[in-house]
Amino acid sequence: MYGSKRARILISLLATIFVVFSSLMFFQNLSAGNPDNKLHIPDDNNPSDQIPEPAQETDPTEETPLPNELKLTNNQKYFELLVSPNSINVMITASDVVSWNFDTIMILSIDKADQVIRMISLPRDIYIDYSDFVIDELREKKPSYLNEKGMNKINAVPAVGNAIEYKKNVGRFQKPYIDFLCDIIEEIFGIHIDDYAYVKVQGVRNIVEYFGGVYINVPILMNYVDPVQNLDIYIEPGYQRLNGKQAEGFLRFRQGWNEHGVMINHGDIFRKKNQIAFMQAFIKQKVTLSNLARISEIAEVIQRNVITSVMDLETVISYGALAEEAVLNEYRMESVDIQFEDKRINGLEYIVIKQAEAGS
Repeated sequence: MYGSKRARILISLLATIFVVFSSLMFFQNLSAGNPDNKLHIPDDNNPSDQIPEPAQETDPTEETPLPNELKLTNNQKYFELLVSPNSINVMITASDVVSWNFDTIMILSIDKADQVIRMISLPRDIYIDYSDFVIDELREKKPSYLNEKGMNKINAVPAVGNAIEYKKNVGRFQKPYIDFLCDIIEEIFGIHIDDYAYVKVQGVRNIVEYFGGVYINVPILMNYVDPVQNLDIYIEPGYQRLNGKQAEGFLRFRQGWNEHGVMINHGDIFRKKNQIAFMQAFIKQKVTLSNLARISEIAEVIQRNVITSVMDLETVISYGALAEEAVLNEYRMESVDIQFEDKRINGLEYIVIKQAEAGS
């Protein structure tokens, strides 16, 4: 009975993390993005080449071991630690709706010692200064990428990792695009990714609808229509319950018409703040011990809408126990802001993070 109870609590945590983040993660890309700013990888399992969700990959025939102390960047290092060394870090990702860029990259960091859950959303335009190793690999395996606009943005890191077949057959997650992204994050920000979750298309609507909507304060009028992306957003400002469709719009919105019919571009940082607020609201309202009675249903919903590295029972149980502890001890939630400056590089706008001083 005890093992069964912990196994159920475990999925509570997964429902905690992944449900929460599902609602947060996928629908990141609203129309304002410049199509020239996207690095596209066709999906071999999707002949129509529509929304390219990562698919189950065939086993590679060769291994590509990497030299020790390999550097993926030219010594890029954020100036401060964002999480404690002993925290458990789960990366939540999703690609945009028109290419294979991961416009959503969020890290949920659970710190048992300080009893805090930290949420870190990495802006998609962070500049990545690749090392000679990465450039040489691209030159050999995918030289066309070297001329692609946006290749140095963090949202294109998975595409680059896939192109160079990073750690093929030897990576922790057995997916070059995930392993490369995780290692880039660890090298730059010092955050070791323990597990990941990729939110599938339609995941947001399904999950939010299942939980009966989410109450949140909508800061401004959200009014935007894009027939190309089948996107129709209209949400009045104020505190209210959002259904699945509205939640999708809330999470995607970054530009639209105001009350006077003027188009305003609020930007990606505005959107990420809304996403953090949504996630916090979701956790407070839906991650409760009472939901344990619905664990089996919740697990099915998560399984249908999320691809994750959390597969074995032992890991699930450990996450479940952690979720129970976080709920019972009322862990506080914090959002962590990245310090940066805007900079134009090679004709594109980038976010350049605040770097550690040389030698530190």
